[in-house]
Amino acid sequence: MLSAYARFIVRHSYAFLFTVTVICTILTVIPLVCHSIPSFSDPITGFETRGTTLAHRFIAWENLIDETRPSKSLAVNPQEIEDQIRMNKTYKHRKKQGRVRSSQKGAQRHNKYNSNIGFVKTLSNSSQTNFSSDHVHWGFGKNTTYEEEDTELLRNHSREQWKSLRDMPNTRDNVVNHGSGVCGAPAADYAHLVVTSTNSKSMLSFENVKQMCNLQSSLINIANDEYNKLCQRSHSNDYCCSIWSVPNYIALISGRNSCHNISREDVRKTIHILKKCAGYFHNFTLMESCELNQCRVPKFCTQYDAVYNLLFYIIDSDAFSPKNISNTFVKHVMIFLPLPSSSTILNYYLKLQSSKMAYESLTISAVDFGLKNALFDMWIIEDTWLIGLGGLFVFVLVFVYTKSLILTIMLFIAITYSLGVAYFLYIYVLNLEFFPFMNLLVIVVVIGIGADDAFLYVKVWKMISWQLIKDNIVDDNSLADIKNISSAGETILVQIIEETLKHTVIAIFVTTLTTAVAFFASYISYIPAINCFSVFAGTAVLVNFFLMVTWLPVTVFILDVKLCTGRWFKCSVISRTFNGATEDIKVIINRFLTMCIVRLHIVLVLLLGAIGIYSIIVVFYFPGLRLPDSRQFQLFQIDHPFEIYDTKYKDKFLFERLSRDSGMGIKMPLRWIWGVKAIDNGNHMDPFSKGHLVFEEEFSISSPTSQVWLLDFCSRIKRQPFYQHTLGPLLPNCFIESFKMYMSRKCIDTIDKINRAPCCESSRFPYRKEVFDFCIIKAMESLYQTSRQLFLPGVAGPKFLRNRNPPIVAAIVVEFESVIPYSMSYTKMHEFFVQVENWTRTELENAPAGMKYGWFLSDLQFYDLQQTLASGTVTALLLSAGLGFIVLLPSTFSFILSTCALVAIIFSCTVTIAILVVCGWKLNVLESVAISTSAGLAVDFSLHYAISYTNVSGPRTTRVKYALAASAGPTAAAALTTGSAGIFLLRSNLLPYSQIGVFLALVMSVSWIYATFFLCSLLYTCGPESSKEPQVDDRKAVSRVSSVCSGVPNLESHELEHLADSNPTNITHSHSPSSMSAMTVVLHEDVENTYKSDNCSNTLDND
Repeated sequence: MLSAYARFIVRHSYAFLFTVTVICTILTVIPLVCHSIPSFSDPITGFETRGTTLAHRFIAWENLIDETRPSKSLAVNPQEIEDQIRMNKTYKHRKKQGRVRSSQKGAQRHNKYNSNIGFVKTLSNSSQTNFSSDHVHWGFGKNTTYEEEDTELLRNHSREQWKSLRDMPNTRDNVVNHGSGVCGAPAADYAHLVVTSTNSKSMLSFENVKQMCNLQSSLINIANDEYNKLCQRSHSNDYCCSIWSVPNYIALISGRNSCHNISREDVRKTIHILKKCAGYFHNFTLMESCELNQCRVPKFCTQYDAVYNLLFYIIDSDAFSPKNISNTFVKHVMIFLPLPSSSTILNYYLKLQSSKMAYESLTISAVDFGLKNALFDMWIIEDTWLIGLGGLFVFVLVFVYTKSLILTIMLFIAITYSLGVAYFLYIYVLNLEFFPFMNLLVIVVVIGIGADDAFLYVKVWKMISWQLIKDNIVDDNSLADIKNISSAGETILVQIIEETLKHTVIAIFVTTLTTAVAFFASYISYIPAINCFSVFAGTAVLVNFFLMVTWLPVTVFILDVKLCTGRWFKCSVISRTFNGATEDIKVIINRFLTMCIVRLHIVLVLLLGAIGIYSIIVVFYFPGLRLPDSRQFQLFQIDHPFEIYDTKYKDKFLFERLSRDSGMGIKMPLRWIWGVKAIDNGNHMDPFSKGHLVFEEEFSISSPTSQVWLLDFCSRIKRQPFYQHTLGPLLPNCFIESFKMYMSRKCIDTIDKINRAPCCESSRFPYRKEVFDFCIIKAMESLYQTSRQLFLPGVAGPKFLRNRNPPIVAAIVVEFESVIPYSMSYTKMHEFFVQVENWTRTELENAPAGMKYGWFLSDLQFYDLQQTLASGTVTALLLSAGLGFIVLLPSTFSFILSTCALVAIIFSCTVTIAILVVCGWKLNVLESVAISTSAGLAVDFSLHYAISYTNVSGPRTTRVKYALAASAGPTAAAALTTGSAGIFLLRSNLLPYSQIGVFLALVMSVSWIYATFFLCSLLYTCGPESSKEPQVDDRKAVSRVSSVCSGVPNLESHELEHLADSNPTNITHSHSPSSMSAMTVVLHEDVENTYKSDNCSNTLDND
């Protein structure tokens, strides 16, 4: 097969290269032209779980909530269904009238028709919005339609504040320095930044207050145009609102028109007011909008709501705290700018970043401008120059080795095609739409692998071609002389390509297989971003293998045989100097490594083995792989102002600590759902594909046994230790209780004399199915007419099918509150989930048939992510190591040797992970990918040494020395090319780029050290021996192979030994009637260099 393929390359080299080029170009261009370019505006998309037990429940819950929208199949209030039917009839009637009128108006038909349609659309839209005063618009686990009257009152008061607090004089000068009053209260939706002092003084000291006043003026001046264009403006005039800051509030309290005019006494009085009012603030007597005389506090505490806003928004929570109200030392303060916290202020931030971000002793320590995703989307493209820089370094290495600029360029074109074709397969063959930003990191991996494969092929090509030409061509010792193919010349060229492929394809395939398997092993993860990365990375590696056995051989053949582009370089002084230098370095490194192994093998085994065992303890016991403790996915380096804010300062201010996203003070909800299957039938590889709702066919709440069981179930919940007792009526939480109360009313209304039967006391619990189906509709309609002081619609209660007349209950939700507060701690959430889940399973075992398939749910998304990362990462790591062992066994045919190599691989992985753990890495999504692929990237080096060890017979000392001579140099070069491609990423502003760079450099270094020093020392100590003595010719060939391999960068040694062991090959030359003598296809490096030097001398003499 290889012979036919080699003959095809020789005969149709240009056509073959053109065909591969055209195919790869088309496949690369198609997705770029016909498919939208991936957007990374939301980089954390796909960092949730899909496919786990809890993930199925989350998606089913989201679909259930989504189906309760007006246009979907479920309704929470049966009155909605009647209103919708009435609305549809009205719409059809209006539409029919519109058609009649349009047919009667002749020339005015067009305008009339448009007018009617517009009216109908308006009516339809208004009906959809207001067709039921009781309609509930469902969000995820919360109601967003109705609010308490107090909440609405507070909102109105807040709006009034924006007007009342803008009464201070505003002039053009005041607008510039923003020393006048503020526009209402600050809010988290405005851009804000943290200011600290380096002079060890309180931020409320007069000196720091004056500096803050100047600092906030400079915040405007650094980008005056952008600031004035985007700032929030007052309603009474066109001026920008003032900055919310300590100096401005002091000026507001003191009656100054600018913070530049405040005095030391003004600062002292403000501190005194804060001390006096802090107690009212912490006991919730002083609230927002107290200026409207709704709070029983001194008047000076409510003036402009300044005290409340200062303590809640601007001053850190350590000062004036409940434990020590007299503590007036303020370490950090917040400054709110009247700019939106969104991507619209990106240009303003970039100008702020280019400034010093400081004023005298004050420093802007952290920033929250709502720009993390927008800035990440911009930098992920800009920082690709670092990937290019790493690729350029590898480009130089390849050029230095191959001595051919054209070949190097062609190699990198092949690498580009690898990525392009992989992207085509990813989009159109695998039909994957979601492309996470992590997929860009595959570029670094493919560059390293492509360079390694090129090193191998080019070296073997040179060795075989020069040896064959030397032994078979008499007239001229140059490959270029047979470029005009005759029958004999074709035979030689076919033999060269066949032998080269025979001894490189297997090596490239083994390397590709181990790396691709490591990537594909991460597919077992339940996180879409990891799944997509594993598929794209594995596909790119396989496509690279295809191009390395097609594109690369024909390219090398054309350049060396057809065009002979590298002939001039072979005869240069630089070439001879470079070859001599590399030979000397090779000899020195070889002797050093051999001496270390021979003299220190016991020490190296004990030392590196102890480190490996300790690393296992560090990784799996203490401190262990730490799970993430924040929902915020870190995108930038830890010293970036955005990350400093999230990690250090976010919890130091009350408005952030008590925000709805923080989870602080929120109790875990208890939800039980019946009637809906906990199934996620969407595409798990696409975070935007949620599938559809699947109803449980056996569900029945209307049967008497189900009614009795559900009532007892709710009663038993309230006796559990995790149940939170709540004051006040809980009408919707367990609707069967409120429904039973509803059915206990008098049958005859004492006022209206209406007969309520059968929905009254005449019906006894449990109710007949017909009575339940009829009365539950009336009960829910009545419930949704209840005053909002007693009932706020939530997610609990029955859900009715809209397409049934009368509507029937298709699903029910029972909801209570637990005593467990929300926590980022995996242990606490695990205990909570296991406790409630086990209790639920026990209860459902005794449930009637119609209620057996319920399931429990709570706000456990982050817990599920933690659990998936903890279990999936270790599983993927073990799977990669196991598959690497499977590759080793058929390659070495020795269980002992494979076991030794496996130990070295395991230690390489655990030491790498342990170093990352000590450096503070937490097991998040990107770290999980790196760790799970470490085994696949580390197995190659141990594989090379193990196979080199098996390719020579004799005592273990001889075999180890040979393995060192054959594989130390190539593996070091492989580590250098792959590691260097990642080292350049360390300078990136983006954490994912720098993390993958650290990981690649670290795993390459550690795996090479353990493969070279630990594995070889272990084999030197207890490796298997071979009693078979090599023949004399074989020993010479082995010597020659060792010399060649040890000096060739990234030479896959286990293939070259096969060259030495190959049977002699007879090649018939067309100009000779007799057969040529047997020859060895491995050329000693010295012989090759001497041969080329002689050829160069002859060429120069002829010239």
